[in-house]
Amino acid sequence: MSQRKGFLCSLLSKPVLKGSAVAATVLALLMLFYLPATATVTYEISDGENTYRIESNESDVSEVLDEAGIEHSDIDLIQTSEEDEVVSVSITRRQYVTVVCDDVSTSMLIHTGDTVADVLEHMNIQLGEYDQISMDLAETPEAGSTIEVYRASITYRTESTPLPYSSVRMVDPEMDRGEEAVTQEGVEGSHNVTYRIIEVEGSEPVEELFSETTVDPVDEVVSYGTKVYFERPTGYSTTSEYITNIDDEAGTFTTSKGDTYSFSGTVTLEATAYTARSGAICSTGRLARVGVVAVDPDYIPYGTEMFIMSADGSFVYGVAVAGDCGGAIDNWDVDLYMNSRSDCINFGRRDVVAYMITGEVDA
Repeated sequence: MSQRKGFLCSLLSKPVLKGSAVAATVLALLMLFYLPATATVTYEISDGENTYRIESNESDVSEVLDEAGIEHSDIDLIQTSEEDEVVSVSITRRQYVTVVCDDVSTSMLIHTGDTVADVLEHMNIQLGEYDQISMDLAETPEAGSTIEVYRASITYRTESTPLPYSSVRMVDPEMDRGEEAVTQEGVEGSHNVTYRIIEVEGSEPVEELFSETTVDPVDEVVSYGTKVYFERPTGYSTTSEYITNIDDEAGTFTTSKGDTYSFSGTVTLEATAYTARSGAICSTGRLARVGVVAVDPDYIPYGTEMFIMSADGSFVYGVAVAGDCGGAIDNWDVDLYMNSRSDCINFGRRDVVAYMITGEVDA
């Protein structure tokens, strides 16, 4: 301005400027140097969904907004940019809300229009599966509102019902008959039901089924023996087969040939021997041969199958069927067919044990 004054003074001091010409010149110079320069600026204002376009001589954006009658506060975010001689003004409304989480209360400045979910994301608050919140996640909180997060406490309770084990008996052909031993200890099982208990502040606890499992019991195994020690017959016998195992519980016996028979019981018989001519027919119509024995049918029914041997195993007749009778056979007598008279004489009379394979006898 001092330069302008000096320039003006120099002009006024020149003698050529006289009268009205001087006055006009002075007025023009005063307007040039002393009147403030004013320029009109175009403002395009975006306020949420509303857009305004105004012309203003103001350079201060706050004053421009006041001039346009647009209310705003110090916490609102106002951003400006200029392009093609148009000043763009963007207003982002902001407000304070309070978030209470994990016993901490935080006042937070958010954008108007942010949802509760946006607020939690800004604060990096993660919600557990069973956590609750005082407002809906999609809700837009008002200024000054409080958002409360209620954490869930989860505990578990298990109820167990014992499952008793069973005792199983298993045959051991290598163990002596009459012996037994526990070869596997029994272990009790359990049926387990687990409940999940969800507790949230201000709400009743909720209990729900979480899991259900069963631990099967382990059976006790008791092994028992069936092995017997009947030696292979060395004297007179009609077969080389002999009994190696007797399972009293299963009601079976096994021979040296590996054949297993079921039997209903045993009976001790007084045995004699007989023979007949080749082709002879027994009283039941069977061919007389080794394996067909004569009995008293009132005691041992015809057709009954037996395995006959001496009590000590020294003589084995083998598998026989009751298929004949005789006048001298009475009660618990049995007459064993032999191939020759000499075999009958060698056998003589002795007691034998009959394992009843089919049929039952009441001894």
